[in-house]
Amino acid sequence: MPLEVTGLKEMADKIKKIEAVMKSTRISEMALQAAAEILRDEVKRRAPRSKGGGKHAADRIIISAVVEGRIAVGFVPDDWYMKYHEWGTSKMKANPFFEPSFNAKQTEIQQAIMNVYVRELKKL
Repeated sequence: MPLEVTGLKEMADKIKKIEAVMKSTRISEMALQAAAEILRDEVKRRAPRSKGGGKHAADRIIISAVVEGRIAVGFVPDDWYMKYHEWGTSKMKANPFFEPSFNAKQTEIQQAIMNVYVRELKKL
């Protein structure tokens, strides 16, 4: 008795669609943007604020455009001095906030990326 297999063509078509989603630049940029927003919000929450009540670097965190599959979260160029808070100097103790923000939200960031792909795959 011969074995009959059906649905292979449909399965191959579905795999091609999944591959297209996984290789899509637009979708990867959406995933990076979602991840960057989570990191930005956490850095904003943890960044040091001046006691004077003026402008705070924490309120001026930016997310770059996606370039070559990378996205950056950081401060506007005028706030270049924030790196000294993160790393310290010979006369100032480090008060890291950026790396701890990433470490604290790493799981949530990964989940956000996965959620974008899952949402797009469900559209198939």
